[in-house]
Amino acid sequence: MARNVLANLVGMAVSIAVQAGLAFGGYRLAGAEQYGLIGFFTVMMTAAAIFDAGLGQTATRAVARQQVEDAAGTGSLVFSFLLIYLALALALILAVWAGSGLLATHWLKPQNIETSYVASSLVLMGVAIGIQRLRGVFQATLEGLERQVTCNLLLASTGMLRLVLGLGALAVEPSAHAFFWSQIAASVVETGSFALAVGRVVPGAFRPRRPEMATIGQTMAFAGTNMASAATGTFVQIADSLVVSAMLPLSVFGTYSLVSTMCSAMVRLTTPLITAAFPRMSAHVRGERVQELRVLFFTASQATFVLMLTAAGALVFFGGAFIELVSGRPDAARDFAPVLAALAVAYALSGLCRPSHALQMAEGDPATALKSNLVTGALYLPAILLLTPRYGVILPALCLIGANGLAFAIFTATAFRNRLKGLAGRWLRGSVLPQLLAVAAAYALVRAVTPESLPLLTRLAVAVGASGLALAAAVLASDHLRAHLPGLRRPDGARAGA
Repeated sequence: MARNVLANLVGMAVSIAVQAGLAFGGYRLAGAEQYGLIGFFTVMMTAAAIFDAGLGQTATRAVARQQVEDAAGTGSLVFSFLLIYLALALALILAVWAGSGLLATHWLKPQNIETSYVASSLVLMGVAIGIQRLRGVFQATLEGLERQVTCNLLLASTGMLRLVLGLGALAVEPSAHAFFWSQIAASVVETGSFALAVGRVVPGAFRPRRPEMATIGQTMAFAGTNMASAATGTFVQIADSLVVSAMLPLSVFGTYSLVSTMCSAMVRLTTPLITAAFPRMSAHVRGERVQELRVLFFTASQATFVLMLTAAGALVFFGGAFIELVSGRPDAARDFAPVLAALAVAYALSGLCRPSHALQMAEGDPATALKSNLVTGALYLPAILLLTPRYGVILPALCLIGANGLAFAIFTATAFRNRLKGLAGRWLRGSVLPQLLAVAAAYALVRAVTPESLPLLTRLAVAVGASGLALAAAVLASDHLRAHLPGLRRPDGARAGA
């Protein structure tokens, strides 16, 4: 699995660089209001990713289990999922087209852009998103086969293409239309590349045949609950952006979207580890290998939290410098640094839920996540709808901390009821609290001795150094990770009880 984790880390590093490049270059080239449309595109992409978080994870699980039961039937299974994805992608494109007029007229608040231009931009967004979401079935197949190296090579190369086309289009014509046409082209290339890769490793994946309704029926019951869970969870995470885009000027939403993008990139640091661990968790659950499952879960949790908390700490303690770097506006850094800090804490809490959620999914339990999302959403959404107009953009960020904190408590209380029953306390004491304290202490120490009057580049250099110190401290505080460091390995017997 180490090879897959490394491949996922490299792929995700490139993906985050692409996301940061598009945010940095897009804001600078297009301006705050035009970038507001690009930011809304990001929100819609996140909403559409429900397919990957719901149906995609179901496909990955089904393909992984198929390798244990009957590998020869993988082609038929993939074709059945492909038909489902085609229908959903088409429905997505048509839904965005049908709603573009209402969104442009009654939702977004442009000040210097015509409503018709906003509506046509939304149509282009829908086409780009629909084509890219079709990639999900092919990516899920490769992940289920544990071919993360191939998957990440494709993600990295097509991601760089997306960056070059997007910034190149904005450099020629600094408009949202130019950007969206470039993303349509990138989505076509990306989805086609993934399809070719799957065709090479899964014989018969594209051979027309009657869909296996029994297989679809068995998986869709799981997928339906999973997608409902993903939908409610995603809606909770993007509700702040939806409310800000509807209640405040598009230029304000543009800056808020930039800050939110920085936090979402932080959460994506955990994806390589979870993606690599999930098929292995599913296999351990299928084979009832509880000891291997326990070691894998604790190790994946510690690695996930080390990365997540280190990134979150950088945004909390040095967020103003990062905003000024990306936006080029000291006033935006001053106004939005508290918002970034609050969002970083909120997104970090969301990231801390991911190992527990992956364990529940491997055990075939998507219902708990759905219930958690419904509870947190019922408290969170009314709060931001009622209070955002009065308190501004800081309010949704603070409310999101409460919602994700509640979700973390629910996931922690429910994830240890089956195969890892009774290990919740040990998990918190070994995989959460030591890493949190180590990261907080490292950043607080460096921040306390760093004058605010330093030049921007110097502050950024200090932030990078503090991140390295925090990362090292968190790794040393993690027993499962520390055991893999040269000179610090413990005897096997000492780790057996972890």
